[in-house]
Amino acid sequence: MPGAVVGNATRIWELNVHWALHSQCGIWDPKGRGVDIWECIRDHDSTPGTQPPNALYWRYVARR
Repeated sequence: MPGAVVGNATRIWELNVHWALHSQCGIWDPKGRGVDIWECIRDHDSTPGTQPPNALYWRYVARR
């Protein structure tokens, strides 16, 4: 996604957290040894099954 800004304090994805539209989260990828950054595309509270890469709630932004 050209022009996407990823903050240094991007929060990790957790259960029982409210994710507002356009908020970002990071997910550790042990195979790629990096952090994938995802942007929330639907306001929601995190529950099992709503974590990235669920395309109903998240859009991939970048890898750090």
